[in-house]
Amino acid sequence: MKLPIKKKYFDEIKAGEKIMEFRDAHITFICEETGETLRKNVSEVQMQKTVWLSDELKHSGMFDDDKVIVFLFEK
Repeated sequence: MKLPIKKKYFDEIKAGEKIMEFRDAHITFICEETGETLRKNVSEVQMQKTVWLSDELKHSGMFDDDKVIVFLFEK
């Protein structure tokens, strides 16, 4: 995940002085084929070890880390 951040806060995170980051609770998806966008509000966030993912997701090449962030959306 890549998040743009102001240099001041980047430097604080790098120095270990800032340990929390706040962002709006929504994700905007952009369809690669059509460019259509879809905004979904996030209702909950979880952390999950990749070992618990389905084989299809584990071997998809989407994840580099041993944990993933799971976003649950409002209906």
